[in-house]
Amino acid sequence: MAVVRVPNELAQAAGLIVGDRDAAVRRLLGQRFRREGFDVYEFDDPRRLADKIESTGGQLVLVELGAELDLEPLLLIREAGPIPVIGLLWAGPDVDEATVLEMGADDCVRRPFSVRHLVARTRAVLRRTSPLIDVRLRYAGLTIDRASRTVKVGDREVDLAAREFDLLAFLASHPGVAFTRETLLTEVWRSSAAWQQRETVTEHIHRLRGRLEADPANPAMLVTVRGVGYRFVPPESPS
Repeated sequence: MAVVRVPNELAQAAGLIVGDRDAAVRRLLGQRFRREGFDVYEFDDPRRLADKIESTGGQLVLVELGAELDLEPLLLIREAGPIPVIGLLWAGPDVDEATVLEMGADDCVRRPFSVRHLVARTRAVLRRTSPLIDVRLRYAGLTIDRASRTVKVGDREVDLAAREFDLLAFLASHPGVAFTRETLLTEVWRSSAAWQQRETVTEHIHRLRGRLEADPANPAMLVTVRGVGYRFVPPESPS
């Protein structure tokens, strides 16, 4: 099973949980979805997946169904809450797509499946269910709205270029985590240091500090981690 994050305005930082007993399938899905910009948390017991939703913050589930599992994982997930579910369905006489949808899944794909097709179906479900997903990142004095692509510092709206917004949203989705410039080129620019200068990241961080920080020369939110890169430190409420 795996939890995944979507790299677009509505679903960037949305958790997607995928549950499958097949290690090769989990590895394939994890690699592809991470390359697409998702965060993936993998689990190997579909029947235990419902217990993991709250702890992972998952917001969409890909789960193995059918064969000897039947629909038990889907029923357990539905009891746990309204999280969107895509069934990864084994062919069988007693379980088909219509049955899976009637039992509460938001979509399903038959095995073997095209990973590209599954990624597209996942994005489509996230678009349909986006009202269930909190697309705003809220910290003390800072709000980042991934749906409208707006940023506010207090009551002041901050005008950001598209890539500046993407970089801020990515870092703010992982508070306290240090990222190298190479990783940020991969995750935000969908590029690499082989194709793009690492200084591109440095320049965008510099611009963001000028727009967001009370003292850009001594940044408190977009902090340099010496020898590594940058991390986002959530602003604190005044004491």
